[in-house]
Amino acid sequence: MLDNLEATPYDPSMALIRQLIVEYVIFPLGSALIRKRHPVHTKSVMFYGPEGTGKTLMVRAAATETKALIFDLSPVSTLGQYAASKAEGDKMIAMVMKAAKAYAPSIIYIDECEKVFPGKKKKGKGAKKAKKNDPSNPARIKKTLVKWRAKWITDETRITVIGCTSLPMEGSKKDFKKFFDRSIYFPFPDYTTSRMLWKTFIEQCGGYV
Repeated sequence: MLDNLEATPYDPSMALIRQLIVEYVIFPLGSALIRKRHPVHTKSVMFYGPEGTGKTLMVRAAATETKALIFDLSPVSTLGQYAASKAEGDKMIAMVMKAAKAYAPSIIYIDECEKVFPGKKKKGKGAKKAKKNDPSNPARIKKTLVKWRAKWITDETRITVIGCTSLPMEGSKKDFKKFFDRSIYFPFPDYTTSRMLWKTFIEQCGGYV
């Protein structure tokens, strides 16, 4: 799939994105030998940029290229799950990490990651602080996720965490820098790239351009 998304000479930004994803995600996930011989690898990457720029599409493309399973820990997927207590939330993250290791290569995908690593906001009168074990609070998994990432994702485990956000300004810059090893900006594609993408997708669906 990444070959189909190869950028034209008129779109250097897309070519750079493709190069960075191959280096930070494809190689460490796709080859156990590369992972072992090059221990300084990227454990987690954040894709950020406006909506509709292909962040989620690139996650799926990376999974296709490396034959990796995707484990979705996005707020929309974890809402209300294992929320009876803090221990239940910890159990959910532990189960995902163990399954990701057992069925590696694996991608742990977190869409809207700014909700898991929220920035501090000024509270108005009557505002209530969200509880960490509140099933409607995506940030309840943050502490456990950070702990398991540090202990479980090693040079021997082919697991990569990919977070996506269209609103990075709403997240904690400090937490982002601490949790994600790399960040890649996705701009809007230019006309040439958009035309190429539509042509590829239409042909894949049996249409003609």
